Amino acid sequence: MNLIRLYTIIVLTFVLSVLTAAQDAKLTAGVDKNPVGADEQFTLEFTISTSGASARNLKLPDLSKFLILSGPNQSTSMQIINGTVTSSQSYSYVLQPREAGKVTIGPATVEVGGNQFRSNAIDMSVTKASGQKKPQAQTQQNETVDIGDNLFIRAVIDRARVYQGEQVLVQFKLYTRLDLADVSIDKLPSMTSFWSEEFPFQPNINWVVEVINGKQYKVGVIRKTALFPTSSGNLEIQPLEMTCKVRIPRSRQSKDLFDQFFNDPFFGMARLADVKIKSNAVKITVLPLPTNPVPESFQGAVGKFSLKADVNKHRSKTNEPITLKAVISGTGNVKILEAPKLKLPSDFEQYDPKVKEEIERTGALINGTKTFEWLIVPRYPGEKKIPAMEFSYFDASQHRYITLKTNEFNVFVEKGSAEAPQSASGISKEDVKLLNQDIRFIKTDAGSFREKNSELIEPTSAVLMTVIPFGAFITLLFYRKKALAEMSDVVSFRSRKALKIAAKKLANAKVLLTANKPDEFYAEVSTAMWQYVSDKLAIDRAELSVDNVTQQLQEKKVSEELTEKIKALLESCEFARFAPGSSSQEEKNKMYEMASSIIVAAERELIR
Repeated sequence: MNLIRLYTIIVLTFVLSVLTAAQDAKLTAGVDKNPVGADEQFTLEFTISTSGASARNLKLPDLSKFLILSGPNQSTSMQIINGTVTSSQSYSYVLQPREAGKVTIGPATVEVGGNQFRSNAIDMSVTKASGQKKPQAQTQQNETVDIGDNLFIRAVIDRARVYQGEQVLVQFKLYTRLDLADVSIDKLPSMTSFWSEEFPFQPNINWVVEVINGKQYKVGVIRKTALFPTSSGNLEIQPLEMTCKVRIPRSRQSKDLFDQFFNDPFFGMARLADVKIKSNAVKITVLPLPTNPVPESFQGAVGKFSLKADVNKHRSKTNEPITLKAVISGTGNVKILEAPKLKLPSDFEQYDPKVKEEIERTGALINGTKTFEWLIVPRYPGEKKIPAMEFSYFDASQHRYITLKTNEFNVFVEKGSAEAPQSASGISKEDVKLLNQDIRFIKTDAGSFREKNSELIEPTSAVLMTVIPFGAFITLLFYRKKALAEMSDVVSFRSRKALKIAAKKLANAKVLLTANKPDEFYAEVSTAMWQYVSDKLAIDRAELSVDNVTQQLQEKKVSEELTEKIKALLESCEFARFAPGSSSQEEKNKMYEMASSIIVAAERELIR
């Protein structure tokens, strides 16, 4: 009885402590400036204060009337006063209003100890934009110098009106009349509804000279990307943000930084200052592909392509494999090309094709080749015909669909060995084994003979020998049907294989990290993360984006903390791929460990 009373007291004490901690919880919201200009940035911060109990499932209010420039930026603090532990967590976001007017930021919600708490609402006053601010140089002594129009970045596209799936080339060009010591990318542009292919990163900027409005600038391409729209409508490429380190002369007679370079007699004795710049947003009009008529063999390819096919032999024997190869080459988004449909006669056994792709990122276009290689096995002799394959693509320059067709292939199949049909690996599908005895010896022991009318098998044994095999057959049939159903469910199959594939790619990334190959390491980690979320969340490769992944995670009730971690890691992977020199070995190790832990955590939550 004493043990029961003690156990009851402990449980009641724990429940009361949780309830008390939940009652002490508080969620507050605040901003660092109000009112704010339409072209200004401000910080929105949510602070969760609790006494012992942990907070979970922070849900943000509707922020669609603001641009989210960064966040969440998380910080944690803890205080112990008179033996009471109070912890607080802060989540901050850098926002920019989309338009002027009165805007209300609604309350956020959080769960603490099973109870839900709401923050206060904030009424924002957004004034009209005061005009685009000129970038300023910030020195270590917190001095600011107006650089005027002597440094800026532009996003330049080769065309503003395209068809869905047609390539758009976007280049981010840096224009300067100043002496730059270094440049670094702060934030990559958001490219929602685009499939992107990056051109090779150039560590050294190739400067050329351009004259704009009578002024001479040094111009260099910072980033070059081929975009393929995955949806129609008016799409927008968000700005790219950079920090440039500028050498500032000691002369302070002029506030114009460009004039200082030519008026300072001690030119060359300069200090470094950081200048933050941002490119323009670019809008693209994407036309939908024509709907009538659409060839049956069209599977989304847009560009200019060629098709050829061949077999490795035209004479074969039954059960001997034949290799059929189809090669699609050309200009466009080669990675999304799918295999032409192969319609073989029923007396051929067909295996899934082996796929190989080669991408060329040179000049201004994405070119490449995709090879599909099938293994087909004839099962019966005779003159066989392999039908022609078709592949269709949309030629944007001609505004029409084009269908390519291969030749038919005639294969003469001779009768092979009389053995059972062989699989492609050479292993017999039905392995026949002979008995080592074909004649039984005559029994000489008369005691072993039975009477003619006696029962060969007892009734009970006869029933069991009939029922057990039948039950085993039904059970086997059920499990086979279930296995086939699972294999036919492509989404479920991809989800089950996602962890295994990601683990293999992360293992490859670990090898590359040890071998000090940063470019290949970041590419492998990025591929592992994107392929994992694609397979686990059943998102088509052509529709992969940070926004789509975030939305799917929210719909699957993944915790807010893990969702933000996945989002931040995907963005970090993309950033690191194109600025690998800016990461230390410690940061590479941290990214690898973060990717591994996030995938394990995601696997636990998505299986629930």
